[in-house]
Amino acid sequence: MNSEEDEFRRIEREAKRRAAEADDDDTQIYKKPWIGLTDEDKQTAVWTNGTFAQGAVWAEARLKERNT
Repeated sequence: MNSEEDEFRRIEREAKRRAAEADDDDTQIYKKPWIGLTDEDKQTAVWTNGTFAQGAVWAEARLKERNT
């Protein structure tokens, strides 16, 4: 083997070691549950916004408000 192959194998071993350490991480990621539109929201979107596009913009804003 030459030094280039040795270096490649060293890097490969290091990458495998780091991957194994990452898999052993007990950290839990909290994910906020999705909050959708209520039936009342849907009725509001239908009756207060004349076109589909206006209703979609309203619904998008409402969902962003609830889920951020």
